[in-house]
Amino acid sequence: MGDRIDSLPSPSADAAALSERLAARVRAEISAHGGWLSFDRYMELVLYSPGLGYYSAGSVKLGSAGDFVTAPELSDLFGHVLAAEIGRRIATVEQPTILELGAGTGRLARSMLAAFDARDDVAPTYQILEPSGDLRQRQQQALAEYGDRVQWLEQLPGGGIDGVVVANEVVDALPAAVFVKRRDAVLPLGVRDDNGTFAWAEGPSDARLSEAVGALEQRLGAPLPDGYRSEIRLQLPAWIAGIASALNRGSVLAIDYGMTRHDYYRIERSGGTLMCHYRHRAHDDPFVYPGLQDLSAWVDFSACADAGTMAGLMIDGFTTQAQFLLHGGIVSALAGLDEPVRTTQANAIKRLMLPGEMGERFKLLAMSRGLECELPGRDFRDRL
Repeated sequence: MGDRIDSLPSPSADAAALSERLAARVRAEISAHGGWLSFDRYMELVLYSPGLGYYSAGSVKLGSAGDFVTAPELSDLFGHVLAAEIGRRIATVEQPTILELGAGTGRLARSMLAAFDARDDVAPTYQILEPSGDLRQRQQQALAEYGDRVQWLEQLPGGGIDGVVVANEVVDALPAAVFVKRRDAVLPLGVRDDNGTFAWAEGPSDARLSEAVGALEQRLGAPLPDGYRSEIRLQLPAWIAGIASALNRGSVLAIDYGMTRHDYYRIERSGGTLMCHYRHRAHDDPFVYPGLQDLSAWVDFSACADAGTMAGLMIDGFTTQAQFLLHGGIVSALAGLDEPVRTTQANAIKRLMLPGEMGERFKLLAMSRGLECELPGRDFRDRL
């Protein structure tokens, strides 16, 4: 892999062996597809291959010992503010349920359950849909004290729920197709095996991708220029439709780093937003240490809102994480803590809220069915 990994820490021998097993699987699939594999399929393989993918193997992913840190890992106050918002939304719901998609270490669930217990007015059932067996085991250990109050699901509930679906840093991990404009054509970018090393390569025209990019250009009001490169999540509409079908009455709260469509696909942002994280080092090479690093792309919240509307949901809020936390009461929650915890938490909250950190990069999109409840903070729905 050459110079591109020289600045990254070396994996252990066991981790390197696991990565090579996954790389061999990817090579086999490239060969089976005639020497080229679409990037969204590559991303799916390296993240979710059973026993080998990043989210399926046993490595530590979150926190100081992992590759990146999420908002719930930084401060339990994030979960407390989110629980207060959910509490407002389920105030008129009998026997409410919270369904968390991809619950990570279980830290967000733990902090929200603690916040609901402190309220002493509602005790929602907590469900977790977690595709990673390794993460599910860690969540079960972290939430053992809650017993049967927390339930793990194998799939979205077919009968539907009344309550709130939470997707915190989930959409960014959905496989993304990568494309490049070549004059008036749209070509997919994918992966080839270059003598044992994975490399970018253009693939044959794909009707589904071309149609999706054409629809995107219509919404942008102008064609993307020759040579423009970016990503698009082809499975996003179906994914959101599936979530919407699992919701009888309530809300979907999507929290992630991302932008609106016109910001995401600016001409000067040619190159896309693909990000890789390995031991708290961010870089842009998705072919380093397959299965050992996280791959993600920023979220197009306009596409999420469009998909939600098509699935019968109402868009009832879109704001930044900083606005949500500030107007959701995180400052007063911080003031209620004792020293020295307050000082430690104050530093974490700065990271959650400052524009140069997570405050502006992360957004919240609220979509609902059968209730009306706007998000706290400045409303940016007009930008979607």
